Amino acid sequence: MSGLVALATAVVAALATALFLYGYRQMRSDAMGRLAVEDLALLRGQQRRKAEGESPLQRLARRFVPGMRRRLGPRRIAGLQRRIDEAGRPDGLTVDGYLERTAWWALLVVLAAVLFLLQGNVIAVLLCVAVPVILPLSRLAAAQRTRRERIDRDLPDFLDVLAVTVMAGVSFRAALARVAERFEGPLADEITLTLEQIANGASVRESFTNLRGRSSSEPVAQFVSALLQSQELGAPLAESLKQIAEDMRRDSAQRQRRAAATTAPKVTLVTSLVLVPGALIFVIVGLYLGADVDLGALLGAAG
Repeated sequence: MSGLVALATAVVAALATALFLYGYRQMRSDAMGRLAVEDLALLRGQQRRKAEGESPLQRLARRFVPGMRRRLGPRRIAGLQRRIDEAGRPDGLTVDGYLERTAWWALLVVLAAVLFLLQGNVIAVLLCVAVPVILPLSRLAAAQRTRRERIDRDLPDFLDVLAVTVMAGVSFRAALARVAERFEGPLADEITLTLEQIANGASVRESFTNLRGRSSSEPVAQFVSALLQSQELGAPLAESLKQIAEDMRRDSAQRQRRAAATTAPKVTLVTSLVLVPGALIFVIVGLYLGADVDLGALLGAAG
């Protein structure tokens, strides 16, 4: 019986290794060489991956997407969509694409989970279960954080240029479009999208409220609130933009000071855990070699 279990474990281990290597190869492969240059310019994100051709594992993972949507429910799907929007929809990511990626990782580690289950390693099984959830979510959270930091860094300069443009006599919407053309990055993309929504019939309040909803940046929320107040109450917009830019720079300086203050304890902790034990071992070994002490004789005498 033990021999049969060992054989099953070996077979499952071989299948898990082969499946992981195949999935990793599919993930790292680049099939874009089969497409013409003019075709590549028209494709992005999910469309580009479909044009490249899909592996059987990806097609199998897509079959689980409808069931995953039903189990998550509308509230969780809406929260996931908000996180994807705040991350800037990296590489054309959608909710279905995110769920497909999660199912892909689940299929990739399922054989490894079975292997660890046969061995009775419960902790490794739990880690295999956590991998399909943690990896896509961590990548999404990293993209969300990077995008928010970029917007927070660019917004004060954007508002300064926008205030000068408005004071020069340019209408607010034209000033937004002109300044957005001069900037690059997620902030300019969001402003351009907002202007396109207004041009297609959406109201100013609705468009800028959507802008606030697509971004987790607190400065963006302050900018939208000040803009809507100036639109409704007739407050001078240029002065409000300057004041918001000053407040953002002050808040950014405070955050940097707090980050610098928390760096010293982290460095001390790393020094205590890594450098100090190594230095102590080095000193003790040096003393032992230099003194030429017979520790065996000392320990024997002490015993």
